[in-house]
Amino acid sequence: MKKRIAAAAMAMIMAVSMTGCAGKTADTKGSPEAAGAQGGTEAAGTQGDTGKGTAKIGVIFGTGGLGDKNFNDMAYAGIMKAQEDLGIEFDYVEPNAISDFVPLGRQFSETEEYDLLIAVGSDQQEAVKEIAEEFPDQRIALVDGMEEITGVSTLQTEWCEQTFLAGVIAGLGTKSSMDKANADNVIGVIIGADQPNLREGIVGFTAGAKYVNPDVEVLEGVVGAFNDPGKGKEIGLSMYNKGADFIQCIAGASGLGVFGAAKEAGRYAFGVGSNQNAEDPDYIVASSVRSVENMVYNEVKKVIDGTWEPGLHMSGIREGVVGCDTEGSNVAIPEEIQTALKDIREKMVAGELVPCKTADELNAWVAENQYTK
Repeated sequence: MKKRIAAAAMAMIMAVSMTGCAGKTADTKGSPEAAGAQGGTEAAGTQGDTGKGTAKIGVIFGTGGLGDKNFNDMAYAGIMKAQEDLGIEFDYVEPNAISDFVPLGRQFSETEEYDLLIAVGSDQQEAVKEIAEEFPDQRIALVDGMEEITGVSTLQTEWCEQTFLAGVIAGLGTKSSMDKANADNVIGVIIGADQPNLREGIVGFTAGAKYVNPDVEVLEGVVGAFNDPGKGKEIGLSMYNKGADFIQCIAGASGLGVFGAAKEAGRYAFGVGSNQNAEDPDYIVASSVRSVENMVYNEVKKVIDGTWEPGLHMSGIREGVVGCDTEGSNVAIPEEIQTALKDIREKMVAGELVPCKTADELNAWVAENQYTK
């Protein structure tokens, strides 16, 4: 980013790093190298021009920062792919707190230099509303937004579909002979913040489990942050101690602590967002994935080819954006569970099985939907 913009941002928000696509700052909270960036180190908060590109993009990452091996890193991969394939230039920031979102959004928009401003994460919803109202001519894309915002391209995925198949594995696995399962018929799910989209993820996981095992107990936990693996581990251990043998985490970098809890307790966990199975392949059964990389890349491409438009844009398992990925896991899933998983996925893709989205719908949905081979 040009030096005058970064300097203004640093004056307003002393703790925030502002970085261009080819370098890093002195902020060690999350470095570009963590997500595969290249380039030399410049003074904190400054970055030279990267050359004229086909479009200039600004990115405000979520508070989990780069190196979360999850949502932010996937978005970064998408913008890097756009740079490589489409010839764009971009600048990005890694906020330290939610209160940083509006000032940073304003700093980008005031320059009138950015063809698109991408805000990563649902916790930027209110900030994006404010910026969109203040700068109606600024194109903005909100990744993982929770509702439609005037003038903004809100990118949503079907959270209930993303976690449903992991719920199926957990619901069947907790009653199986898998070596880290127990006889308690208890599983769990942990979210980073109490947000509607993440609550939908809980519902999807629970619905998937109860679709194949209606009597299973599902514990729920909220970390309260996406960058607190210590708290994630604490909640994870508590659930395992209460009898859970499978836990789905939907908590950004906080989920890394849940993986640690799974290893310590000798139980199972599920990753989320990207394929996180390699983090601990003996304990992570699968990951409830979604292609944030493609979501970001496609938004940039639409700007370049002139097809970008605001509105609510939803995608799910039928579009190939969400699903359950077991690749890279060493956990042996019994053949009968794999067969059921394949069958259920086919039903979802065909539109024959549509998970519910809210807790209010859950009991009635489970009563009406039970898996039969």
